[in-house]
Amino acid sequence: MATPYSSQQYRELVQQVRDCIRLHVPPGSVVLVASKGDEDFMNLVGYRAWHFPQADVGVYAGHHPANSADAIAHLKRLQVRGAQYLVFPWSARWWLDHYGALSTHLHTVHDLRISEPEVCLIFELNPAAIEEAEDADSAPAGQSDEPASVIDGPRLRLAAPARRPAARILTILARFGTERYPHALQEIDGVFARQLRAVDRTVVIVDNALPRDHMEERLDHVLIGGDNRAREFSAFDRALEFVGADIWSYDLVHFATSAFNTLYVAYLDRFEAGVLSAVTGRGVCVGHIDCYNDPVDVLTFRSQHWMRSCFLFLPPAEVKALGRLTSIVDGSRLFSGNPDEPFRDTAPVSRNYRDYVTTWLTGGDIGQGVEWHSTFRLTRETLPAFEQKAISIFNEHLLAIRLRALGCRLIDVTWLSSLLRTRSAQDIAWATGWQEQLAGRDRDSIHVGEGSRRVAVSAV
Repeated sequence: MATPYSSQQYRELVQQVRDCIRLHVPPGSVVLVASKGDEDFMNLVGYRAWHFPQADVGVYAGHHPANSADAIAHLKRLQVRGAQYLVFPWSARWWLDHYGALSTHLHTVHDLRISEPEVCLIFELNPAAIEEAEDADSAPAGQSDEPASVIDGPRLRLAAPARRPAARILTILARFGTERYPHALQEIDGVFARQLRAVDRTVVIVDNALPRDHMEERLDHVLIGGDNRAREFSAFDRALEFVGADIWSYDLVHFATSAFNTLYVAYLDRFEAGVLSAVTGRGVCVGHIDCYNDPVDVLTFRSQHWMRSCFLFLPPAEVKALGRLTSIVDGSRLFSGNPDEPFRDTAPVSRNYRDYVTTWLTGGDIGQGVEWHSTFRLTRETLPAFEQKAISIFNEHLLAIRLRALGCRLIDVTWLSSLLRTRSAQDIAWATGWQEQLAGRDRDSIHVGEGSRRVAVSAV
């Protein structure tokens, strides 16, 4: 079994393995690491690092394979999902002694890319192994399928076309119980079933009505308890804490709320395979851009547009760069406690933004011809709900501001999908400003200038 390491020796080993991967494995590759669940090995910036072995949701399986046959079968399943390399840190070198048939399989079917004594072994996985496995299942009775001995040397085989790994999507759904939107998960599943069938998807549901330490694995998702201090934003952050370094296993992180399918929803039809393919690997956030009629001030920022947080996609790098999605939790600087004048005079929010929020939440018209789906009268009893929802609105706006500050482009999905019908992703002007994007939609276009009101809206 594994050689004992002191704490210092183990830390040095982790760093040496990371360095070896960076030196010998192309950036962007999907790398399996036999790490016994150690998250330090998963922190490979520029790579998609996966545990080996792993559970269905991508976390460490918590146990070793029962035998070589199980290990080989698990490896092939992960290859189908896109795994390209397998790394054995020297602390896991014992695998190749304990699982003899696995060792034979690795040395005869796959390519030992590097063997660095006292550091690691790295195997480049042969895509043909997937096809060979399928062929073996249909081999005539009596035909030998025994692997060649390691000492037989390399075998000549024709190159098989490499399978394109399915895009891996992490869906994080924020909700508060299921009474109000009981079918939210099924509706989201329906979007993927109709429009994004080819993706490989993991679903984490954060229920802010459940205790924070609640966790259960179900057939098609993981359910964890949440944190309702900032509604969906603290729920999103709770999920990211739960996922941890496994976030690097995904191409995109999909954030959604249980109320995603309310108000304006036509843009949901535009989330198609071509759209996700176009944004994967780019520093962009794709979703539905909305705007106010005039710029507003919040904290020290001035802005007029934002990305709806109820259904959007972000790359893991941008998610990690944000640190957390919540910008404001404590509303003591903002609110007065008086339902007649809910904001403090000194609140760092412009007067027009206060009016927009108050009018919107209480069912008035903010000059855009739509009303919120959950309006209420502002009373002392409803004041806590008003304050919570107002914080969510500010957090949504600040999320867009912070993404732009990181250099992440906000991309309107309706605009992008319409352009992709006539040109390739390489020909998209990704730096196009938000006003031009909204004006360039092929339906529900909005013409608005910085600092001016909407002047035209058209639906096609």
